[in-house]
Amino acid sequence: MSITLELYLDHQIIRGDLSLEDGQRPIDALGSAKGGMLQLTDAWSVSLHAEAPPVRMDAVRVRRHSVLVVVLRSAVPLPPRILRTGFVEKRALRVEVGLGPFAVTGTFYVTGHEPESLASLEHDPVGRFFVPFTQARLSRSTARAGRWRRT
Repeated sequence: MSITLELYLDHQIIRGDLSLEDGQRPIDALGSAKGGMLQLTDAWSVSLHAEAPPVRMDAVRVRRHSVLVVVLRSAVPLPPRILRTGFVEKRALRVEVGLGPFAVTGTFYVTGHEPESLASLEHDPVGRFFVPFTQARLSRSTARAGRWRRT
C-alpha cells in the first residue's frame, strides 16, 4: 500500500507516493525511514521561489532532516482508537509553530504527564522526527523557525 504526501522544504514542495507496510501508520513510516531518507515514487517538485511548472520524477529521495512539514494527501483508515496497539489517551493542545518559511496552526496531542509545550520535543527521548498535528493550517510566514505559541 502507498500514500500520497506533500513534503514542504525550505525552498520547494515535493509530492509523491510513500510505500507503507501492511498496518503501518504514516507517522511510523516517516519516523523509521532507512538511512534518514524518505523515498517517494511518482513524484513532482515545485520551487517556492521561481515561477516554473512542476518537475516530474519517477522517484525521489529526500533527507528526512530537511523536511519541515508533511501533509498527508491520502485517506488512511485506522481501527478504532481503543483497538490500536499501544493506545494512550491524550488531550488536545492548540498551537502555532514557525517552521522555516511556514507557520502551522493545529492541534497537537499530549498525554496527561507531558507538559503543555512543544519545547519538550527538543529533548524527546524517543527521538521523534515528525510530530502529528490534526486540524492543521499551513501558511507562509516570516516567523523565526522553531518558535511556537499556544493558541
